Amino acid sequence: MKFLSKMLATFDYGSGLEFFHSLSLTAKYRWTFCTVGLSATFFPFVDKLLGLDAFAFAMLIVVFVVELGSGLFAAHIRKETFSSMKLSRFTFKVVIYLALIAMPYVMSTNFHDHGKSAAAFIFEWMHLFFVAQIVLENLVSILENLAVISGRDKGHWIAKIQEKLNNLLQ
Repeated sequence: MKFLSKMLATFDYGSGLEFFHSLSLTAKYRWTFCTVGLSATFFPFVDKLLGLDAFAFAMLIVVFVVELGSGLFAAHIRKETFSSMKLSRFTFKVVIYLALIAMPYVMSTNFHDHGKSAAAFIFEWMHLFFVAQIVLENLVSILENLAVISGRDKGHWIAKIQEKLNNLLQ
């Protein structure tokens, strides 16, 4: 717990509650119940647009948040200053990722509904490919950030995984 308090202090958070309020401003203003209701109506839309159920979408958001958080922490360790440009780049990247997930899923569903199974199959494959690739890209980024945070070379954990995979395949 002491480690968590120290880590939060490095980001200018006085307490865990202050950090939570920065993540969920609606709790600070007692709007949480209202936003939970809005979220409940949002998740069916996510399933229809992205082809991900609520749990998979929530985990994708967790991966994005962990990638952002670990990147901020790694940048702090490298003594890089925080800039709105970097946050804007991250937001732009997430929007592009979500579009890459949505487009083939919507097209696949559309072609399937119109009885064009060959086209539906191609777009379904693209959807699965993009989801897997985007999650993998974010996991690699998280591993690079964790390596920097732990004082190792940026590619340390990736090299370890590659080594293990190569040993398994031999």
